[in-house]
Order: sequence, then structure tokens, then C-alpha cells
Amino acid sequence: MAPAVGFRGRLAIVALAALAIRTAATIYHRDYPVIGDALTFHLEGGHLAHGEGFRRVFEDVPTAEHPPLFICLIALFTLLGADGFLAQKLLLGLVGTVTVVLVGLLARRVAGERAGLVAAALAAVYPLLWLADGSLMSESLYGPLIVAVLLAAYAYLDARTVRRAAVLGALIALAALTRGEAVLLVPLLGLALVARGTLTGRERLMHLAVLVGAFALVLAPWSIRNATTFSSPVLISTNGEGVWVGANCHQTYYGPIIGLWDFPCYGKTPPGDEAQQSREYRRRGMQYLRDHAGRVPLVLAARVGRLYDVFRPAQMRVYEASEGRPARSERLGVWMFWLMAPFAVAGAWLLRRRGQPLAILLVPLAMVTLTALLTYGSTRFRFAAEPSIVVLAAVAVDALMRRRRSAA
Repeated sequence: MAPAVGFRGRLAIVALAALAIRTAATIYHRDYPVIGDALTFHLEGGHLAHGEGFRRVFEDVPTAEHPPLFICLIALFTLLGADGFLAQKLLLGLVGTVTVVLVGLLARRVAGERAGLVAAALAAVYPLLWLADGSLMSESLYGPLIVAVLLAAYAYLDARTVRRAAVLGALIALAALTRGEAVLLVPLLGLALVARGTLTGRERLMHLAVLVGAFALVLAPWSIRNATTFSSPVLISTNGEGVWVGANCHQTYYGPIIGLWDFPCYGKTPPGDEAQQSREYRRRGMQYLRDHAGRVPLVLAARVGRLYDVFRPAQMRVYEASEGRPARSERLGVWMFWLMAPFAVAGAWLLRRRGQPLAILLVPLAMVTLTALLTYGSTRFRFAAEPSIVVLAAVAVDALMRRRRSAA
């Protein structure tokens, strides 16, 4: 009799299926245009690979418009000979498959092996995860880093050591160097974890210093580069400030795209380098926000509604199509999200009932919600929370399978 396939073997089978799905989807959508940020990532990665540094597309000036880590990955692909759109998307499918494996490991840590396999299977087929790989966007790299942060947080919870605090801080920094909003994980996750537990006050201070120190150390090379390149400090990226003017203007407060972002709102380009321009864009956006403060509560509600696809979802599919996500696959992904959402709520309730730590899984939802409130609403911005949603849904599915099996 052949030996039973264990958890690792089954997870490997799911991973192969996930890679096959990503490869097939990428090939199927191979003629979909690479535009917007995806084109920027591709071209800037090419510049970096050819020794031109981080410079703005079509201009011979330095840039920090986007965090650097995903651009470095694209540059590595280019150096390896994968310099075309399709080749890079196919390689990103491998990165996305790592996310599937890590989601399985995360769910196993939370609720056991069967929940881990269910979560991995959901992550393998979930369009809002594999669409990122086929659209040449930074979420492909962001996914495994976010799940790695959550796994590191659980590891720290299991054994509160200085070393694990350092690993957590370093992983948060890598995630932030992929998408800037991940800096919110320092207070929302890192500091909150250190503050809990049975550590003495002195130990808490030490662990906090190590976590923040590791975060700062990983971030330092990029921040120092920016400090020596631009006239104003840039911690991670300039678009973190520039986004304010596109999200706070007449079109996004009163028009049909309320709660979104609109490029024409930027208006005339201000003088100065990229950092000075982004600060001026932020000033314009903040000024508009103050002048129309009475409209802000409605705008914030629209942003959150768009983030969770309950406000004008059909319009959101059109918007996301401009981010390189084909509308039909995007619609399928939103439908699957709606189907999983009740299971995720049930999974959260079950974990709380079992006395299992739940806050770690909920932190990404808090982070993406806060990001939408501060900037604008987008299905794409929910990406960091998708692994948590999948894991929580798997917890409920696993419980349902247990119940049916015991009743049989």
C-alpha cells in the first residue's frame, strides 16, 4: 500500500495547480495592454538593469515615485533575460505561487492542516490574487511579504525573543519597500504585539527598539539615497504625498467617481524636483479637503465602499481595468470575494470562540481600510487583506467539514 501523502505533499500539489492557473491566465490575457503603473515598473526595471539607476520614465531625472523593491525584482528578471512583458508576468506567477504556499502555512498555524490546505486551494483559484501576477503590478511581491509578516507575528507571539522581533521589523520594512502603506504595520502590528504579553517594561522597550531598529536599518539605504537625491526628505516614495491632490478634488468629491482618484486633478506641474512637486500636490489636496470638509464624511464612506466592492462595483471593474486587470476576471474575483466574505466573518467568530489570537489576521484589514480612508478606495488596495480573508474563510469551511464528517 502506498504511503499517504502528508500535508507538505498535498500543499505541493496545490502549489503546482496554483502555478498552472497563473500560467494559463497570463497566457490567456497575454494581449491585454500593459499600461499605467505596470508599464512604469517594467520600464524603470529596465533602466535599473542597464545601470541607469532609478530614473523617471522617458526623462533623464531621478525618481522615487514608487517604492524600489518590485522595480529591483523586474530589473533582476531583465538581467536574467526575461525582458518582455509575457516573460516577466510568467515569472511573477512563480512569486504568486509562493503566496499560495505561505497562505497554506498561515492557515495551518491558525487552525490546523486541513484548514491550511483549504486556504491554499482558495488562494490558488482566487482571481483577485492571481490577477496581480498577470498585470505586472507590485502586489505580486507584496503578497508573499505580507503573509511572511503575519507568520513572523505568530512566531513572535509563540516565543517573544529579540531575534523574532528583529525578523518582524525587517519583514515589515521589505513590505513597505514594495508598497508604502505597509509602514502602518509598525504601529498596528509590531508595536501592538510588543505591548502585549508578560514581558517586563524593560524587555518591552528592548524588543520595541530592536523591531523599530531592524525596520529602520532595512529602510535606510533607500531613504539615504532619497535624502541625497532630492531637496526634501522622501521616506519611501513621492506618490505617497502626490496622491492627495488626485483624491481630493471636485471630481472625487462631487462627481460620479466620488471616493476614487483622478489624474486631471493634478493640474499644472509645480516647479522643483520630484519631492518638491509631491509636497505641493499634497498641499493642494489638503487645502481642497479643508475647504470642503463638510463633504468629507460622504467621501470617506464612498472610499470604504469602493475598497470592499459594495459601492458602484460595476464602475470599479472599469476602473480596475485601467490597472491591467481584465474586467471579466475582475468580476469573477469580486463574486468570489462576496462568496467568501460571510465565511470569513464566521471564521473570525470561530477563532474568537476558541480563544485563538485573532488580531494578527485582522490587522491587514485595518491597514487597507485606513489606507482607503486616507487616500481613495480601490479593489486593488484590498490586496494586503486578501490572504487574511482567505484564511478566515478556510477556518469556517474546515469547521463545516468537521461538522458534516462527525454527523455522518
